[in-house]
Amino acid sequence: MKQTFNINGMSCGSCKQTVEKTLQEVHGVTSVQVSLNPPEAIIEKADSVSLDQLNAALSKAGNYSIGEDRSKTPSPKKGGCCCG
Repeated sequence: MKQTFNINGMSCGSCKQTVEKTLQEVHGVTSVQVSLNPPEAIIEKADSVSLDQLNAALSKAGNYSIGEDRSKTPSPKKGGCCCG
């Protein structure tokens, strides 16, 4: 299943790379494309991969979070890893 998620916490290219690498390492994720503008990730994953699993991986990598609906998610936080 391919879904687009809002990503909070990214503010630079290093953040983008960290988020992309982290999401690619989640078991069941087959493809990840991350962009800074807009701050989102297009993720192809198994149905069994939950939003909680993705968020858990991102929170371990830095001050990042993921949400399904960009219109209902607060503005992105700054300073995910190195640019606070």
